[in-house]
Amino acid sequence: MLTDPPSFSGCTAKLNFVIGSSWNAQGALRWAPDEDSDLRLSISSRTRFPTLADRFSSRFGMAIANPDLKAERATQVELGGSRRYGPLRAEGAVWYSRVNDAIMAITIAPSTTINRNLGNGDYYGAELSLTATVSSGLSLGGNYSWVKRELTDPSVAAFRPTGVPTHKAFLYADWSPLAGLRIMPNVDIASARWVVTPAGAYYRTGDYALANLSIEYAFTAAIDVSVGGRNLFDVNHATADGYPEPGRSLFLSLRARY
Repeated sequence: MLTDPPSFSGCTAKLNFVIGSSWNAQGALRWAPDEDSDLRLSISSRTRFPTLADRFSSRFGMAIANPDLKAERATQVELGGSRRYGPLRAEGAVWYSRVNDAIMAITIAPSTTINRNLGNGDYYGAELSLTATVSSGLSLGGNYSWVKRELTDPSVAAFRPTGVPTHKAFLYADWSPLAGLRIMPNVDIASARWVVTPAGAYYRTGDYALANLSIEYAFTAAIDVSVGGRNLFDVNHATADGYPEPGRSLFLSLRARY
């Protein structure tokens, strides 16, 4: 609906009002055959309306507005479960998602993008998580995910979905050798992912494995100190074109509660 408010001191303004509606639905079945097992099946269909930024933001002159952007819908089916084997707990899931009118930023000129509804696509993947209590002071864990996205843009033959690695894993340990002391190393691993340059060229970044460490000590119930580091081996990596991620960093923090 387009309205023309009255003019004041020779100035006029026009406002666009867009009214939209949609429905969302979700259902799930859950079965626990015993206290150590759990199985679930869920189905959902949800809509994501474009935000004002999606439709109108110029991103400091690097994007073109698209007020006619439509909402996107994802219909997803997931089958998952968990099982405890004494000190070991395993969780996993497989899922499939059908996406209609997916909203994606497309490069149409050097350093210029526009948000468009790209039609339909298929996303699917699997997840696995393991945690183990080795002793009263030591626990180990990790998770792995595999994601595949198939989405095409008829107007851009070279288009690739960007920003999500096919493989991703996280491994960690939580060790308390002394009262009040916690040592928590972890490794963050990701495979290559598609990124796009300002000129619209698509390429894959490299994969990476980042080692991190945090050590905490509680002097009292109210005061503790933490030291550690991120990306300890100073791996050179990036998740977007032209924006390298931080190298090695160290931290020291003191926390007091009252």
